[in-house]
Amino acid sequence: MSEQFSILIDSRSRFETGAPGGAWLSMPATQEQLHAAMRSVGITADNPQDFFVGGFANTEDCPFDVPLAVIQSGSMDELNYLGKLLEMQRDEDKAKFAAAVTLGEYAGNLKDLINLAQNLDCYWLYPTVQSEEDYGYYLIDELDELELPEEAKKYFMYEEYGRDASINDDGMFTEKGYIYNNRNTFTEWYDGRDVPEEYRVTPQPPQPERPDPSKVEMDAAAPGQRTAQTAEQPQEPRPVIPIVLTSEKPAE
Repeated sequence: MSEQFSILIDSRSRFETGAPGGAWLSMPATQEQLHAAMRSVGITADNPQDFFVGGFANTEDCPFDVPLAVIQSGSMDELNYLGKLLEMQRDEDKAKFAAAVTLGEYAGNLKDLINLAQNLDCYWLYPTVQSEEDYGYYLIDELDELELPEEAKKYFMYEEYGRDASINDDGMFTEKGYIYNNRNTFTEWYDGRDVPEEYRVTPQPPQPERPDPSKVEMDAAAPGQRTAQTAEQPQEPRPVIPIVLTSEKPAE
């Protein structure tokens, strides 16, 4: 796995005392790496409520920038989910993601960022366009929006044209270039509740044990059997009636 961003893990109780320290964890991470970082700051699996994210750092590979509160708003599973999605992106998509975060339409929480990473086809990014004038030249010279004679281009107001176009686009000039929403359908792949199992790094709460159907049937039948055994009381033996011979003749 390659690092896409890092978070600073710390103990909440230690952080509140002002003690320095913490452990930087590269995202995405494995469950083993997470547990090792937690143990290094005195957090154990049976005391997860002391877990605290105290810092965030982006990377040159994917330099998106959000307030720390956005990172703190999500769970470790969501942070790992985002890290894995970014890891799977190409360099040009990472640049588009960073620019789209700056644009700010979907950057208010981890759910937004996770869905944004899977909807980059909803944005156009022009990496070489850094200003309104650049955008004007791009539209006229590269996209041929207006068929201007070469002589007329000497007098054309590229900056004003680019400014009007960016206003109509509702776009933004960022360090990664000019970006705007192209109005493709934005699909919400993640609902903010269930992180896919393959991206989870925190243990899930144990599920209630499901009884064995065959055992249930046996247990259900057992009371009836006991009742039947109780109902069938042993019968009283019949009284023995002696046969008394009263005749004096053997034949009788």
